[in-house]
Amino acid sequence: MKKLCSVLLAVCLLLGLCACGSDDAADKTQNKPHAAADTQGETQEQPYAAPLDMPYVGIILKSTDNPYFSLIKAGAEDEADALGVQVMVVSPDSETDSTAQATLLNTMANMAVDVIAIAPSDEETLTDGLERAVENGKIVISVDSCMDFEDSACYIGTDQYSAAYQQGAYAAKLVEETENANAIILRGAEGDKTHTLRQYGIEDGLHDGNAHVLDVEVCNSSEEEAAACMEELLEEYGDLNVVCTTNDSMAVGAQRAIAEAGRDIHIVSFDGMQETTELVRVGEIDATFAQDAYEMGRQCIQCAVKLYQGEEVESSVYTDVTCIEKSDASAHLDEISRRLKHQGTK
Repeated sequence: MKKLCSVLLAVCLLLGLCACGSDDAADKTQNKPHAAADTQGETQEQPYAAPLDMPYVGIILKSTDNPYFSLIKAGAEDEADALGVQVMVVSPDSETDSTAQATLLNTMANMAVDVIAIAPSDEETLTDGLERAVENGKIVISVDSCMDFEDSACYIGTDQYSAAYQQGAYAAKLVEETENANAIILRGAEGDKTHTLRQYGIEDGLHDGNAHVLDVEVCNSSEEEAAACMEELLEEYGDLNVVCTTNDSMAVGAQRAIAEAGRDIHIVSFDGMQETTELVRVGEIDATFAQDAYEMGRQCIQCAVKLYQGEEVESSVYTDVTCIEKSDASAHLDEISRRLKHQGTK
């Protein structure tokens, strides 16, 4: 019921902004230098130049319960403020609620937005909304997770496979002195292309580092599911050496289960959010591969402006990934706090 109410609230917000968005769109043609009367009744040009023709950008993320997406939102809002772009950011409560995300997309496709950036949870459920958006003249781009949708103008985010390969190779190096080292991978939702690419990258990195992958388990990016799954895996495998996760929430759950079982197992995570980075700082998790979610948000606005104004952009706009170890953790936490600082005042 809570999730349903949240989605309905978001849809109502979108619908409520439709009329406002339509007025904004109409104003674009009127927002030009205009003549002003002087004291003699003659006219003279105003001393300011015409503003740039800017798009109205709608961004649909995967969830509100993951600070990673809060960083994308922060980057987008900060860049929109800097460039004078109107932006609206919405999302379901849960990453796995693809139906709610599709509802938000269908609503936004009928609004007066010019560009829609979406982080797709399950592309298949978004097909109708994506096609409707293009039919209605919207520019569509993907952020965080790439899409196969042929009319997507570009992808903004991490090179998922390459970054996850680095993660797997790093994990393998942690256990390189262990004969017949064994690994487990905990991944996000089955239909999520991002987590699939990360799984493949981790597997190949581990394999090339001579670590054997015992099992891959779907934990839906959930801390609780990962903790429960890890408890079962610890009972099943007595010779487990390293755990890799395709996002931070699952790493936190895995760490809790491992600590409660009193086992000494390496953990390498992916995303670089606060809770996991704090566990890295205190030595409970070996490392997390941090995506630059804030920069993804900034690039959403920059690419939206370029595309709207008829400029070309690369089909894939990749942002950096950084390995955060214990020595880097405090500085990384400070940087996240700085980037999210504006959230409390907006």
